[in-house]
Amino acid sequence: MKIGVIGGGNMAAAIIDGMLLQGSCQADELLISVNSEASLNNWRAKGVQQVQIGASAAFADADIWLLALKPQMMQTVLQEYQPFFYADKLVISVAAGLSTASLAYFLTQRDDATLKIIRTMPNTPSLVGEGVIAAYCAAAVTAAERTRFAAMFKACGRVDFVAEETMLDAVTALSGSGVAYVYLFAEALIEGAIALGYDQATARQHAIQTLKGATQMMAQSSLPIAQLRANVTSKKGTTEQALSVFEREDLKAIVAMAMQAAYERAKELAVELSPHRSS
Repeated sequence: MKIGVIGGGNMAAAIIDGMLLQGSCQADELLISVNSEASLNNWRAKGVQQVQIGASAAFADADIWLLALKPQMMQTVLQEYQPFFYADKLVISVAAGLSTASLAYFLTQRDDATLKIIRTMPNTPSLVGEGVIAAYCAAAVTAAERTRFAAMFKACGRVDFVAEETMLDAVTALSGSGVAYVYLFAEALIEGAIALGYDQATARQHAIQTLKGATQMMAQSSLPIAQLRANVTSKKGTTEQALSVFEREDLKAIVAMAMQAAYERAKELAVELSPHRSS
């Protein structure tokens, strides 16, 4: 099995490093195309010898193409690879906003619903093996190819398949953008702690540990999350006072509005990145 990787950035590194670590592929099965000498040397230092700058005919022999490019670069870069693409290849994309229809067009310069394309929406914690990787499989993708994909990505975190491609817009609003929501809340905790007398370093450590501990309790407990919250909320206590402020300002409604904004933007991006967009 030969895997051709187009784009050797952070997400590609997370996926490939995980695959090598768990033994789901070997370094000599990889062919990686990068855009700089520094990236080339970095991959070779990891034991991957088939690394090059730009496209080459060697990609014609790859069974799987992993597309790890920025969405705005995809159409231009894939034009260089079109002579080496054949319809029997399994194509996996980690580019946000690009539909399977757009990817098919970029690969073949025509609308082709028969290609074997898996579109994924990984989030950045995939870089530390704690990501959410949601995936949509085009109709031509076989059960064996789905299994192969899951094996490739399991080192990055939780892998889930969605039945409808449009569901990836909702995934973007939760797990994709949601990482930043957590970071913003952590910033607020740190700033609030500093205002109460904490030093910066300790505030950061305590905020991170609090979020980590709460997350682990949610993951390990069978209780509803609302019950876990109630368990630490004593009548007329400090937590109740704090939560009453969130309720007064309608925190849940604010989060819902933010997620809706992310969802709508995800749909807009799909249109903007489409090869058939109107000028």
